[in-house]
Amino acid sequence: MNKKKETSNAVEILHQRYIKGDPDRKAALETERVNVEVACMIYELRCDAGISQKELADLIGTTQSVISRLEDADYEGHSLSMLNRIAKALNQKLTVVITAKDPEAGTLRYAFQIVLQDLRRARGLTVDDLAQQSGIDRNEIVNMERNNGYQPPPRTLHNLSQFYGIPTRRLAALVGVIQEVPPDIRQSASRFAAQSESFAKLTREERKVLDEFVKFLKAEQ
Repeated sequence: MNKKKETSNAVEILHQRYIKGDPDRKAALETERVNVEVACMIYELRCDAGISQKELADLIGTTQSVISRLEDADYEGHSLSMLNRIAKALNQKLTVVITAKDPEAGTLRYAFQIVLQDLRRARGLTVDDLAQQSGIDRNEIVNMERNNGYQPPPRTLHNLSQFYGIPTRRLAALVGVIQEVPPDIRQSASRFAAQSESFAKLTREERKVLDEFVKFLKAEQ
């Protein structure tokens, strides 16, 4: 009798045990992911602006406790009107993007966002530093790192390719410019996305995961 191969990947084990085959749990997981992304976006934009929760609250006419809740990953009450007020206060533009549901495309885009954030932070660069050194507009960098529906123009992908030494075609595949994405890129991006989280400072394990994915991207056939 052939023994079923076991996996030691913690993410995969948890997915198989609690999520796989359960539509309700999959939907709940997707909702939680969106809440986390919105909370992180508000927190990072506020920190980039160099203001406190109280100062942001004063700018949009609310209380510090409201901002605290909005930056809580478990909070589910985000509204477009509130997000728009925050965007205006922080000199940003709120964009709503509705796309056809494609889990694989979403994973590729997520991997693109995280690898850009991690590469920048691994070099100790702020968004402004990267904009100055790469020649890419600051707003474009913010959109690429935080807006899952943003598709950068070819010139931006070329600049990223030159700056990080990653072939343009690999970056284009991650953002959906190339429709027929090779299986090896899909698999590597999925593995990277499952193992990665974006933090202000990379841990040793996160740096290892990042280095392996970047090495794969650079090794164009």
